[in-house]
Amino acid sequence: MIPESLRQQIDQWFDGELSEADEFLLRASLERFPESLDYFCDRGLLHQMLAESSAACAPPELSTESRSRAMRLLSPSRWSRRALLTAASAVAACVLLCCLLFLPAAAASPAELVRRTLAEFQSAADRCYAVAVESEGPLRRTGFRRRVRLQDSSLWVRGNSFVQSFEAEDGQLVWGRNAEGAVWFSVAGESAAIFGSDEIPEVLMDACELRTLQLPALLETLLLDYELQYSSQQPDTSRIVARPRSVTVSSKYGNVEIEIDPRSLLVRQVTLERLRDQRLVAVVSFSLTEVRSREESLYELSGNLQPTATVLDRNTKVGGRSELLRRFLQKLRVHQPEPSAE
Repeated sequence: MIPESLRQQIDQWFDGELSEADEFLLRASLERFPESLDYFCDRGLLHQMLAESSAACAPPELSTESRSRAMRLLSPSRWSRRALLTAASAVAACVLLCCLLFLPAAAASPAELVRRTLAEFQSAADRCYAVAVESEGPLRRTGFRRRVRLQDSSLWVRGNSFVQSFEAEDGQLVWGRNAEGAVWFSVAGESAAIFGSDEIPEVLMDACELRTLQLPALLETLLLDYELQYSSQQPDTSRIVARPRSVTVSSKYGNVEIEIDPRSLLVRQVTLERLRDQRLVAVVSFSLTEVRSREESLYELSGNLQPTATVLDRNTKVGGRSELLRRFLQKLRVHQPEPSAE
């Protein structure tokens, strides 16, 4: 059964009332509900759109049911001359839409592919990335650099929440941000501290920005402030190099390289320059390893502690959290190279 919302979208598409983002959503819905193509033909009888444009597109192989539908629409025994022209327009519109649905993603511009990825992004999905922080110098080549990447941490992200873990010599180092915006960290699961969203020290905020990935914000920035071009295109992989149109003091990113699966619209890899005051701080790489649902407790401090752990919060005596934060950042820097001298 075709959802009522999809029927409305089809009518809006014929009327030219759908935005570009909604057109991408309509295309995905039509792929999920093949029976909607017949409905699309029926609505085409009322609109007679795209008759001229259809001549420029060679029809793809249609299903037996769709071909039968088209033959019935064009049967001389059923239609007058005027009705035949109307039916032909409807079938042509349907065929053209089929062409658009199955055109290779390579036909899309880099900006269009990024827009589609942003439109399809599901903020509630849990994604895991292997993260590497490097200081190998700025990204200047036209294609993806052949870098030797060593995973230094595992990062789970859901919306603005994240949790990241490192294997250290004296035990695991874990830190994160929960749904309320509080940032916490744990050293070897025994000592921990938490800062509410209204009291996070600047140095800790900087660490969050350096090591975490907020894809919607990054994709929006690429569309607004960057020149985008393909470095390579394959049926299952599109690689885009993004260069800022201008760099300001407030810019967080320099050059960015992003790899997108054009079919699933998943971002498989991101390599970006992190800047501070127009200076290169580090090159950070995020490589997608899995997408699956996780419990909310994953992003909470309580889910990453040993039963006997000591937790320091805003009610702790002055200086307690500051000393533990100093120790945490010192351990974190073991996994973070010094800024490039270039």
